[in-house]
Amino acid sequence: MHRTEESPLSKCQRCGTCCKKGGPALHIEDQPIIDRGGIPVTSLFTIRKGERAFDNINGGMIGLTEEIVKIKSVPGAAACMHFNEADMSCRIYDHRPVECRTLECWNTSKIKAIYAQTRLNRALMVQKITWLAELVQTHEDRCSLERIQDLVQNRASDDPAAASELAEIINYDFHLRHLAAEKGGLPSEMADFLFGRPLAEIIPNQFGVNVRKTD
Repeated sequence: MHRTEESPLSKCQRCGTCCKKGGPALHIEDQPIIDRGGIPVTSLFTIRKGERAFDNINGGMIGLTEEIVKIKSVPGAAACMHFNEADMSCRIYDHRPVECRTLECWNTSKIKAIYAQTRLNRALMVQKITWLAELVQTHEDRCSLERIQDLVQNRASDDPAAASELAEIINYDFHLRHLAAEKGGLPSEMADFLFGRPLAEIIPNQFGVNVRKTD
């Protein structure tokens, strides 16, 4: 969509550009929408503290100093999973998050003002479910990206203990996801929200260490 001095944008043109760039991050103001089922938890994923992510406001990749909970993208693409490209509509329009309600592509000052403020996180979302909050914290303690970074550096220095511990952490992350579904009765689609993206994906992409699955 091209803007000119003669015809500046002043309202949404339903071009779908913002939706095609990915799902929004969630804020504390979105919690009531989630509680009433307007945004399914199974459609969310967590980018954990220490992960690298693209800064939508300033551009470029940054290391996160706090976690972000976002709506997932369509598999194999960037578009928000709730975006219906056939008619350029939102499947959860009446329950859309605050970032979507705030964004005006012709005036980005409003979204910039709230972008990094009052972000929602897993602790706030699951605090009323004690066993689930404990499960999330246990995983975070065992699989912290700060610890993984230390192990990657020690592994590069030919420390065999570091390589062994790194493999154990990857296995722990892998098996906990399956146990949460099989034993805990949680939908498998919730794993990326509860535990973040799989370490078998993060470690090669962020730390350059190949992860090979074996029997």
